[in-house]
Amino acid sequence: MHNAAILSLEQSMFNAIQKRGKLFAAIAGMAGVLAMTAISSGAGARDGVAPVISSKVAVESHEGQVLAKLTISNDSERTIYVPRVFTLEGEPEGNLFEVRDSSNGDPLDFIGMMVKRPPPTKKDFVAVKPHAKLSNTLDISNSYRFVPGRHAYQISLNGSYLADLSKLEQSTRIEPTAAMFAHVGQ
Repeated sequence: MHNAAILSLEQSMFNAIQKRGKLFAAIAGMAGVLAMTAISSGAGARDGVAPVISSKVAVESHEGQVLAKLTISNDSERTIYVPRVFTLEGEPEGNLFEVRDSSNGDPLDFIGMMVKRPPPTKKDFVAVKPHAKLSNTLDISNSYRFVPGRHAYQISLNGSYLADLSKLEQSTRIEPTAAMFAHVGQ
């Protein structure tokens, strides 16, 4: 039921953006954000229990630039460790996000930087203390092949964390929470 409601909302936002212009799209976008927040307030929850490690992505798109603000929340009682690449300035080093065209659900091609690295060590992770958040803004303007013209997109984090730095091979996927945004591609 939640997925059908989200897909319907995504389609409505896309139609508004396509047909009504900037003002109506902005109003529809704000309504969509509020509705998606209500619909997905339990996103990532299993059996009514919210995840203790979660992510949120908020996107600002203007004048051809797409900035993704990533926030990792640790609501657990233990320190967790996230990849240092989540904290780097500028363009992300690797495909950190899943970006989809909302009109058809197709993923966008990642065309950004790919950095070849040796296997990760303890130095490749950053601690997030219990009940703390880590936030960073990344410029994804040149990282994904955005469709020319005004389009609606869905974005979520494609990442994991470590519960124990001595067990580098035992990562846990961060439950993704999707966000919607509109962008005018070149």
